[in-house]
Amino acid sequence: MNARAAQYSAVAILLHWAIAAAIVGNVALGWWMHRGIDVPETAARAIAVFQVHKSLGLTVLALSLLRLAWRLRHPPPPMPMAAPAWERVAARLTHAAFYVLMLAIPFSGWLYASAQWRGTAPLNVPTLWFGLFQVPHLFGLDQAAQGTRAAVAGITLETHEWLAWGAIALLALHVGAALKHQLGDRDVVLSRMLPLAPAPGGRPQPREWPRSIALWLGSAAIVLAAVAVGWAVVKPPAAVPAEASAIGDLPGGNWSVDPGSEIRFSGAHAGMPFDGRFTRWRAGIRFDPADLASASVTAEIETASARDGNPLHEETLPQPEWFDAGRHPLARFRSTGIQPRGDGRFELAGTLTIKDRELVLEPLTLAVDGGRLTITGSVTILRRDADLGMESDPAAAYVSAAIPVVVQLQALRRP
Repeated sequence: MNARAAQYSAVAILLHWAIAAAIVGNVALGWWMHRGIDVPETAARAIAVFQVHKSLGLTVLALSLLRLAWRLRHPPPPMPMAAPAWERVAARLTHAAFYVLMLAIPFSGWLYASAQWRGTAPLNVPTLWFGLFQVPHLFGLDQAAQGTRAAVAGITLETHEWLAWGAIALLALHVGAALKHQLGDRDVVLSRMLPLAPAPGGRPQPREWPRSIALWLGSAAIVLAAVAVGWAVVKPPAAVPAEASAIGDLPGGNWSVDPGSEIRFSGAHAGMPFDGRFTRWRAGIRFDPADLASASVTAEIETASARDGNPLHEETLPQPEWFDAGRHPLARFRSTGIQPRGDGRFELAGTLTIKDRELVLEPLTLAVDGGRLTITGSVTILRRDADLGMESDPAAAYVSAAIPVVVQLQALRRP
């Protein structure tokens, strides 16, 4: 048998170590996050880690399918001729069990996440693959009856945890067997899965340059990917870019809204403050201080345009439990009265309709200075009044019960 036939291929080696690193890291993340999620000081970090955990799990699933397909086309090198029959059988069974676990563990986790249920309450947390795109829920479980979701979540979570413990035990057995071959039998079983290949005489020698370079570059890529994942967990939310705004006018007004105007919102999620804004909205302002009876202010805010730099929040807010942007794409403000306060200032009263619920707001301040008009002020939206997140977080254990909204609108008089 030649040396190449006694080696694993470069693809097999890279997949082996990438999957192994992801599994070990994910077990550690899973162990920590299930404890950190219930501690107020670490809840926000645990939620971020949960996204990384799901992303790594799905990556393991994809890589394992690729590894299985590669193995079917590229059989592994045989065990050393000196290995007894029971070791050969044990090696085959161990590898088969690993493939089952590498597929079953992430799939059971995906099923659990799809049920959108935690403990005794619904959960509304999308799965974002490293913040790049949303992963769909399996079999429409998130839309199933609550009893079904609770049952599926309970079964799959327990299965997921038991399978993870099985993987830990199997990994310990696998490492022990590899060390036994390397230190006790002194054969090439371990070294043929390393970037150094066994020579016919038993001493490792460098692989051919193309294979060696590919292996080391691949190993470096795995390390860099791990660093990137860690940074994704600890980095602060990104600021919302100014160019994301699209602000305009509704028909019928005699003032034109300045694009620098803002409607901002803030609050806290799992103890971590957030600060965002709506990036697409329009206002119609008809105002003449000499004719307050005909004055009016209206606005249409696209609820799906809420941005705070956190991909998890931005994917969650348009969903049915929150703004339900599919059925209610707009939140509408309508003035109900404008009263003078002196010094060119006026009290602007109005209502805001969210998901067909009309909320009476605290008055804003409207001021006119020559050809410039401003509307400023802060109002408070109670989530229970607007039916925002009341299925999964009715007690405001995670998201603030009251959401302050700050309006800073500037407008110029139309000619």
